[in-house]
Amino acid sequence: MAGTREKPAAKAGTEKKQRTDKKAGAEKKHRTDKKTGAEKNPSAEKPRSEKKAARSASETVDFPRGGASGLTPLEFREVSRQAEQEVLFSDGVTGDQSDKKRRLPETADAPKKHKKKSKKAAGSTVQLPEDERVNLVESLSLKKLSKGALVLGCIASIEELELRVSLPNGLLGTVPITSISPELTALVEKAAEAADDSDDAMDVDGSDDDPLDLKTRFFIGQYVKCAIADLPADQSAASGKKKKSKSAPRLELTLIPEEINGRIDPDDICEGVIVTASVKSVEDRGYVLTTGISGNKISAFLPSSEAQAWIDRWMPQVTELKPGQLVEAAVTSVSDDRRSLRMTIDPAVVSQATVKDTYKTMASVQPGQLVSATVMKAWDRGLSLRFMGFYDCSADLNGLGMPAARSKADVEKKYPLGKVVPVRVLYVSLTAAGKVIIVSRMPHVLAFKPRPALTGYELPAAAHLASDKANSDISAAANEKGKIDKMWPIPYGTVLDDCIVLSVVGTIGLALQVPATKAVTAFAKVAQLAEEDEPAPKLNKYSGPFHVGTRHRARVVGYDAIDAVVRVSLRPSMVNEKFLTIDDVYPGAAVNGTIKVFRENGVEITISSTLHGFIHKQHLADVALKHPELQFKAGKQIACRVLKVLHEQRSILLTTRKSLVQSKLPIVTGYTEAEGAVPGAITQAVVDRVVDNGAIVNFYQGAHGLVVGGSKRLEPGKSIKCRILTCDSERRRIRVTDNVDEGVSLDELLAKLAPAKPTEFSTDISQVAPGQIVSGAVVRIRSESAMLTLDG
Repeated sequence: MAGTREKPAAKAGTEKKQRTDKKAGAEKKHRTDKKTGAEKNPSAEKPRSEKKAARSASETVDFPRGGASGLTPLEFREVSRQAEQEVLFSDGVTGDQSDKKRRLPETADAPKKHKKKSKKAAGSTVQLPEDERVNLVESLSLKKLSKGALVLGCIASIEELELRVSLPNGLLGTVPITSISPELTALVEKAAEAADDSDDAMDVDGSDDDPLDLKTRFFIGQYVKCAIADLPADQSAASGKKKKSKSAPRLELTLIPEEINGRIDPDDICEGVIVTASVKSVEDRGYVLTTGISGNKISAFLPSSEAQAWIDRWMPQVTELKPGQLVEAAVTSVSDDRRSLRMTIDPAVVSQATVKDTYKTMASVQPGQLVSATVMKAWDRGLSLRFMGFYDCSADLNGLGMPAARSKADVEKKYPLGKVVPVRVLYVSLTAAGKVIIVSRMPHVLAFKPRPALTGYELPAAAHLASDKANSDISAAANEKGKIDKMWPIPYGTVLDDCIVLSVVGTIGLALQVPATKAVTAFAKVAQLAEEDEPAPKLNKYSGPFHVGTRHRARVVGYDAIDAVVRVSLRPSMVNEKFLTIDDVYPGAAVNGTIKVFRENGVEITISSTLHGFIHKQHLADVALKHPELQFKAGKQIACRVLKVLHEQRSILLTTRKSLVQSKLPIVTGYTEAEGAVPGAITQAVVDRVVDNGAIVNFYQGAHGLVVGGSKRLEPGKSIKCRILTCDSERRRIRVTDNVDEGVSLDELLAKLAPAKPTEFSTDISQVAPGQIVSGAVVRIRSESAMLTLDG
């Protein structure tokens, strides 16, 4: 019986072992089939537990659920952060991202939420084959700028201690004198040291009266490569909130060659590369240049013959380049050991210089370089291109010279897919968030020739730059219909009464046609379409207040020298502003201002959003005030009158004297009748000082006169009414009187004030004889003699 009872137990153990082996074999086979991707008999029946295990294994590999990840929390957080950065800030889909998306299997088990995210991500990128992926079109703006990025700029004005540079898309930048070149910085430091030791602080090298004069080293319209040194304070992410500024924010830039060229790979230096360089020293046969490549280990030489053409074309007032002067030079030859370069700045050569070899690294791509690019894709906002077969770039509508393009079809018509076109690099940003290269197709940028600005007070200095009609906007000759063919210049602040909307550029702004000409295009950013306290309008090309074809009044507020586009504002407050520029202000004009700050010597006044003035303490009132700070508090509205406009100093002097502000009398601003100096006219003046024969009085704009025959007591600082007697414009003299009685004519006043005519006396001394008794009158007595007039 015992043996009989053991048989079932042994049989049960054998069956259990067989089931275990069978299950293990099935699982091993399932894993092997899944790994190789070949299931030989998918229709074979399997235990329910095996199917469930297989399904769980598949879901675990493809779609982890419930946090089943092989990553640690720290690794997961780092991957999530990188993915978020790539989605928010990348310019397009990189190869890694696209490959990952392809490897995700499309199965019915994929969660709907995952599909929704994938669809959303695909809408913000370019889904093209791997060899045709391109970047989206980028338009330069403050939000997209980054420190260290390189940008091509055009010098708009030259100040005493800084340069002001016009950048693409209406951006402005400033370059301090110490951020131009190491040689110029050394001269500044030397001048500062000399200022402490000698009165002749500026004559530090004994060669020039002012060796630091930037106007002898730069010219208006000169192209310069800039590195962004600092962003405006209101763009700082740490602040959290943007600070509203009525004036255009300006970037701090640097032109130092090492900051520009430090990233260039020395192996990429070849013939045709355009390099920023500064003059280190002047030699007998040329100039030694500082390039900043590889820490200044590569030297460069510019022969005098290669520099003379540039001097004759752009700066004929100088005879040679100066130490510290910055130039954009093209490489003509490289030594065998790649440690020395031969350069040229001949405008004809530099404008056509192209790189002969393909760059090994994107870091060597520089603004200002001319390259041949292939059109990869057209958009309604511009083009995506590729050059050297590897490097993607983009050009917006302004860079293509097509700000009025209305659709993608307009762009495709001019730039079909695969077309090869020359472009010049404008902007290069290589950051972890994305790599952005922006190029331009504008004719004057391709030719590397400055185009005279259409607006701004620096126009006279830029006028000589247009040497030929093809690149000139100077022609202002009227055509047969009396309309201007090309508007040059369009002064800053000009009101354009009938601008037509040509196109709506996405959510960026409007392209408008300037009245009476098709040669100039204006552009208004969306922020300039409504007041600051109003929400920005939604733009639509078919409807709304700014659809295509509508007409608006606009005011010129700037000019893009790179894009050749006039910047305008459609804000009613800006268009209707009476005093927008200093040219709008004139002596004697009545203005309403706001007190900005009270100072010991006077009061600063805000005239408009762009203008400020100053009231000297002597012109605060007609009488001396004991506590003027109590009357002139910040923020108070006050009525003023313009005393003097100093255009060179760009300052305005005002007065708040009631006798002048409320006066209805004619204004005298000079010594001619056109300036108000009309004999017989009664006007208001302020006594400056008392002299022996009368008093000196001041009018407007620095004109002054002499009070003769004063009948009242005149005191300095007193405001009086006076009548003009005579004017001498050549000698710049005005004679006035304080007798303003209208019952007395001008002739009577002149006769009364005229000196007595001298009596005519005979000079024939034969009529008298020595010893003769005569009668007469003494007219003058001297220490040893007397002068008499004899009767008879």
